[in-house]
Amino acid sequence: MAIAKLTEAPAGSTPKSWTRQGLATVALCFAINMADGVDVTILSFIAPRLQQDWGIGANVMGNLFSAGLLGMAIGGMLIAPTADRLGRRKLILAALVLMSVGMLASGLAQSVSQLFALRVVVGAGIGTVLATMAALAAESAPEQHRNLAVGVVQAGYPFAAVFTGLIVAQLLPVYGWAAMLFGAGLVTLILIPIALLILPRSSAPAALTGRVDAIRIGALLSPNYRARTITLWGAAFFGLMVLYFIVSWIPKLAIQAGLSETNGIYAGALYNFGAFVGTMAMSVLAVRVPLGRLVPTMLVIAGVAMLVFGSMTMSAPTTLLVAFLIGVFLQGGYNGIWPLAASVYPADRRATGLGWAIGVGRSGAIIGPMLGGYLIAANASLPLLFGAYCVPLLLCAACVFAVDRLRRHALPNT
Repeated sequence: MAIAKLTEAPAGSTPKSWTRQGLATVALCFAINMADGVDVTILSFIAPRLQQDWGIGANVMGNLFSAGLLGMAIGGMLIAPTADRLGRRKLILAALVLMSVGMLASGLAQSVSQLFALRVVVGAGIGTVLATMAALAAESAPEQHRNLAVGVVQAGYPFAAVFTGLIVAQLLPVYGWAAMLFGAGLVTLILIPIALLILPRSSAPAALTGRVDAIRIGALLSPNYRARTITLWGAAFFGLMVLYFIVSWIPKLAIQAGLSETNGIYAGALYNFGAFVGTMAMSVLAVRVPLGRLVPTMLVIAGVAMLVFGSMTMSAPTTLLVAFLIGVFLQGGYNGIWPLAASVYPADRRATGLGWAIGVGRSGAIIGPMLGGYLIAANASLPLLFGAYCVPLLLCAACVFAVDRLRRHALPNT
């Protein structure tokens, strides 16, 4: 969900002070990331109404959630790397076209198969954009403000997710789910001419992202790195499995817990607001508390909040508060994995190591909502459902703890 801060532009590749072009580019990246937030999260907000109107089960809905995540994996792993040949400007514009056309057409979808295919298309655009935003923002900012620029861009996603929930809660009962998808498509469509005007025409992505020569996967699984690599993959896989289950299903599960449709959507919005707060909290705490202790602790607290959400009968305000707390500790804890992961490998294999970890994590993201849909369709109770997802959450925490220990006990320069 968040853009990993992996950009390491070389000295001299960024301006010494803010320029008008640089400010405009960062603002555009923020707006595009907001559009990503709208397009990713809107399906979770309309899911209960879509299921009701089409008469589809949770298993089918889970497949629709995973379709977008499959598209994101395709965009991030297969399309985004072509920026080395095509340049970021062309790739971002093409991705915006994919997103806007896919969302607009989604509002006209007449069948599950049509909507599934369109969600893959939208996801491919989102995955492509997410892979380029951090680097573009960083190269547009002065070196001393590079992390600030990336942080501002990151904030676009949760802001959009929160406001999407608030808007959908008011408009969905009046206009229906199709209008919500169509409106999301219009938001992205508006960004295309703006991007045409603002995006820099220069194209040197390989140098500006600090890319090093590709390291073969065998180097990551060599005896010195095998244990660290496998545990890092486990943390990414299990973490995203739980994260995207919650992101996709929390409005539906809140309704199942007794909230109205509108309050269920508010639960999703508050979860995303909590995710934003958790991300900011992790940024502050990470410089004061060792990540090897901080991340597992936050993930365990998230698990406790999930069990409370699923097993206790609560008033609507309390249910909304717990949804917020899940967002704080789950998203905040997960985001702490990547700064820790950056210290697992030396510089010459860091990009490859993190790239593989992100790729493995995306497979967990695809599985999470789909498996949840099948469990819900099988009439799994809320305590059983949340208890089941606490298992991979605890495995994620254990993997993070193991990664940190392995990293600290590794030989120097390995």
